[in-house]
Amino acid sequence: MPTKKHLFDELAELIHEITEKCPAVREFSVETHAKELVSEAEEVQEAIEKEDWENLKEELGDVLWDWITLCKLAEKRNLFTTKEVLEQLREKIHRRNPHVFGDIKVNNKEEALALWQDIKRKEKEGKF
Repeated sequence: MPTKKHLFDELAELIHEITEKCPAVREFSVETHAKELVSEAEEVQEAIEKEDWENLKEELGDVLWDWITLCKLAEKRNLFTTKEVLEQLREKIHRRNPHVFGDIKVNNKEEALALWQDIKRKEKEGKF
């Protein structure tokens, strides 16, 4: 059984092959395929509301499929790479959680959420 890292890489390679070889998918664009991602995210919400956990598992897979597809479409246009998205996300996770990965202490959920919001606001203001 592949490790999580290897499994993600395998999925990305499969989806890359689809974007290169499938005539229908070759015509997808970032702009048009974004709607598919939104649609799948709505199906995730529906599965949660219905407490249909088996369907939730499937829909989360579909969201990941569409997410990877969007990354591959962006790569084809030289907008950015999947690796860049993942690296940026890793940095954001560390930056927004200094109480987990740094030396800032929080005492409760409210303080953690306030810290998160403060960091997010500073990001939007260009202070990070």
